[in-house]
Amino acid sequence: MRSTVAGLVAGLLAGVLAAVAMMQGLFLGGVPAVPLALWERTLRLLPMELFSVLIVRLKFAAKPLAFWGMLGALVLLAGLLGLAVARPAWRGRPLLRAAVAFLAAAAVLLAVALGPAADALAARLGAQGLSPAPGEAARRVALAVAGYAGLYALGLLLLLRLFEGRPEPRAARSAPPRPEVTRREVLHRSLVLGATALAGTALVRLLTALGEGARVAAQTLFDRIRGLPPEVTPNDQFYVVSKNPPGFDPDVDASRWRLEVTGLVGKPLRLTLEELKALPAVRQVQTLECISNEVGGDLISNAWWRGVRLRDVLALAGGVSPKAVKLAFTCADGYTESLPVVDALHPDTLLVYEMNGEALPRAHGFPLRLLVPGLFGMKNPKWITKIEAVDYDFQGYWERSGWSDEAVVKTMSKFTTPTGRASARVGEEVALGGVAYAGDRGIRAVEVSVDDGKTWLPAQVKPPLGKYTWVLWAALWKPTAPGQYTLKVRARDGVGVLQTARVSPTLPDGATGYHTIRLTVRR
Repeated sequence: MRSTVAGLVAGLLAGVLAAVAMMQGLFLGGVPAVPLALWERTLRLLPMELFSVLIVRLKFAAKPLAFWGMLGALVLLAGLLGLAVARPAWRGRPLLRAAVAFLAAAAVLLAVALGPAADALAARLGAQGLSPAPGEAARRVALAVAGYAGLYALGLLLLLRLFEGRPEPRAARSAPPRPEVTRREVLHRSLVLGATALAGTALVRLLTALGEGARVAAQTLFDRIRGLPPEVTPNDQFYVVSKNPPGFDPDVDASRWRLEVTGLVGKPLRLTLEELKALPAVRQVQTLECISNEVGGDLISNAWWRGVRLRDVLALAGGVSPKAVKLAFTCADGYTESLPVVDALHPDTLLVYEMNGEALPRAHGFPLRLLVPGLFGMKNPKWITKIEAVDYDFQGYWERSGWSDEAVVKTMSKFTTPTGRASARVGEEVALGGVAYAGDRGIRAVEVSVDDGKTWLPAQVKPPLGKYTWVLWAALWKPTAPGQYTLKVRARDGVGVLQTARVSPTLPDGATGYHTIRLTVRR
C-alpha cells in the first residue's frame, strides 16, 4: 500500500515538472508547441456542439477551464504511470523503472502531439522570418519530447527512491532522537520548490489586464441614455477570441516577420512590415462579431483600422491566376482560413496593422490581420504570415470542425440598458438602448416591444460611423401600470429585411432570435 501511494505521488509531482517544462517551451526555444498540440487534439476530440454550449454558458472562462482540465488529465496520467512502475517487484531495479517511464511518456506524447506540435513550431518560426527545412520542425519536436520524457523519468526515479527509502513506521519503546536533514530530504524539497517556482512563472505569464476610457458623440436623446457602449471600442475593451489556450497567443517579432504571398500568383513575394506600410494606406471603421456570439452576447466590438487593400498586395504579386478559387491564409499560431477570390479582391478587404490609431495589439493579431466586410470574426484571421492562392475549396481551421464556410453576419440587435436586474416605477421614464448590426448590409430601423412582441415601437437610430459598423439605438418608455414586463428588440437591415425571430444556436453559422429581457415595474 505504501509503495502504491509513493508511486502515485511521485508520478504526479514528476508530471507537474514535465508539464511546466512543456509550457515554458523548454528545448524548443521558448515555443510551447507540445501543450499547444495537446490543446489542438482536445479541441478536435471535443464535439463542437458541446464546445459551443460551453462557450455560450461559461464565456471567457470556458477555454481556461478546458485547458487546465486537459493539463490536469495529463498530470493524472503521469501519476498513474508512476503507480505502475512503483510495483514491489521492480524495487531495486531503478534503470528498468526509468526506462519504462521514459518510453511510456515519450510514446504517448509522440503519438498525440508530434504532428500538430511540428505544425505549431513551424508556424511560430515562420512568423519570425525563419523557414525550417522539411522535417526539421518534427525532428526538433521529437527531441524535445525525449527531453520532457527524460525529465519525467528522472524526477519519478528520484522521488521514488526518496519515498521508498524511508523506513516503515513501527512502534518504538522510546521517542527517537530528532533526525538531521538528510541529503535526500534536501533533494526532495529542492524538487518540490523548483516545480512550484516553474509553475508559478507559467501562471504569471497567463495574466492580462483591462482598462481605458472612451467617449460618445453628442446627440440629445443618446446623451440621456446611460448604459450605451462607446461607438468606438477601446482596444483593451475589444472582445478577444482565438483558438489558443489563455496566454499562448503568438508574440511576433516584427523585425523578423515576413508576409509570404505565393501559390497561383504572377510572382511570389515576401514583404516586410515596412514594405507593407509603404503601400497606399486605407483607414476604415468596422465592427467585428464572433460567430459564437449568443443572442444578447458581448462578443462584438467596433474600431477604426488602418492597413492596405489586399488586392493591392495581390497586384504587387503579379495578380491572381484565373484558376484560383480561394485565398488560403496561414497564421503564426497555426490557424488557417480561406476567402473566395471575389471577396479577397473587394476594395474594402484590408490587411490591417493599426487599430484605433495604435499599432495592432498582440491580442488582435500583431503585426497583421485580415479585415473582411460582412463576415464573422473567424474569417478575419490574426497574425497572418502567408497568403496562398489555391485552385480548390480550402477549408479553414473552424470549418473543418463544422462551422460555416460562408460565415455571413446575421442581423442582430440587443439591449445594453436596462440590465436584466433593473426595475422601474409607474409614470417614470425608462431609458432603453443598445446596439444593432447587420454586417455590410447596414441597419435601417430598430423597434422595441414592451409586451412580449405583441406590439412594436420605433426606436431612434444614431447614424453609423461607417457602412460596416454597428449603430446605437435608443428609446424612452413610460410604464402606466405595475407588473412584470417582457421587453424585446429587433432590427431591419439596410435592404429592408427584418431580423428573424427564429431561435437558433451559434453552431454552425451564428445565433438568431430576439434579445429578450424582463423588467419589474413598481408603484
